[in-house]
Amino acid sequence: MNKKRGRICFISGVISRSGGTERVGSIIANSLSQKGYDIYILSYWNHGKPYFPLDEKIHVHYLLDPKKEGKLYRTYIYPVLKLRHFIMKNKLDIVIDIDTELARYSAIAIHGTRCKLISWEHFNYWTMLKLGERKRFIAKRLIKKFASKLVVLTDEDRLKHIEVYNLPEKKVCTMPNPCVSNVNSDYNFDNHIFLAVGRLTQEKGYDLLLQAWSEFERNGTDWKLIIVGKGEQGEELKELCKLLQLKNVEFAGHSDHVENYYKTASCFVLSSRFEGFPMVIIEAQSFALPVIAFDCKTGPRELIKDGYNGYLVEDGDIHTLSNCMCDFVKNRDKAFQMSKKARHTVSEFNLDKIIVRWIDLINEVLVGRGD
Repeated sequence: MNKKRGRICFISGVISRSGGTERVGSIIANSLSQKGYDIYILSYWNHGKPYFPLDEKIHVHYLLDPKKEGKLYRTYIYPVLKLRHFIMKNKLDIVIDIDTELARYSAIAIHGTRCKLISWEHFNYWTMLKLGERKRFIAKRLIKKFASKLVVLTDEDRLKHIEVYNLPEKKVCTMPNPCVSNVNSDYNFDNHIFLAVGRLTQEKGYDLLLQAWSEFERNGTDWKLIIVGKGEQGEELKELCKLLQLKNVEFAGHSDHVENYYKTASCFVLSSRFEGFPMVIIEAQSFALPVIAFDCKTGPRELIKDGYNGYLVEDGDIHTLSNCMCDFVKNRDKAFQMSKKARHTVSEFNLDKIIVRWIDLINEVLVGRGD
């Protein structure tokens, strides 16, 4: 065992998923492995190999077989005991839940061991409240009692967690997701394309975007809106397009090469009802795109300065969203200025900078362990 660096295990619900949580967890795990840490990834359920590529030195394990142990999982104590055995057998120093709901098991499993817990929240308080995430709220009480650190994505969410759960300030750490795009492409205002990227679901607010676009089209411009992604609201949104008689909207569907859309776009639009930390904004900014976004909970206000690198619109205000798009298309010089500022903004979320913050956090927890 590398005693200086320590053994660290990232715990996922299902590591074969292709979601943002698994993606960012894999990125951080890879970077720490390359820095010399002994990294494990443990998936609660074995539903197949990890979706995202992992460093060859990372140890990948599965806790439960869904076909054989599904009923045993419901006993609650079974997965806790099995996780505790895994922690002790592999002499882990730190476990990092990449979903705070998993703390319902890991917070109990580490009890009485030398292993410490970092719990990583990819939602935010307001989203949990809106969705009625009861299990996640239960997990937060266990995190307060047993975890060394709670990691959240924004300062706004950090302050809310401290206030609501009466957590010590030192226990809650803001850790934004990193940008891994290394882009060197020209900005293309003259393509006249607004771009939106994400799952076609209610929380992404594409119905609001289409209503704003309906107002925008009345100005008779030749600009086009391209929406990249798929989801359960796909047909419903296409019907809304017909109802609103929209002419310049394209549903591009899922793409494995979304970077091609970023490269040709002129501006990115985010109409979400809520976010955790919107990686699509960072990705858009890495392609030097100005961003127009609702000031939803949470993330956009930490990435966008109104009039500097884009427009920040009052949450849910369809009319102002449309007006900002209209203003954008009329100010070519301002758009180029915003483009330069967007590229500067994203540099603050460079992976190298974020991984230094993770290392500082890990070292703080290891020192607190008493080694």
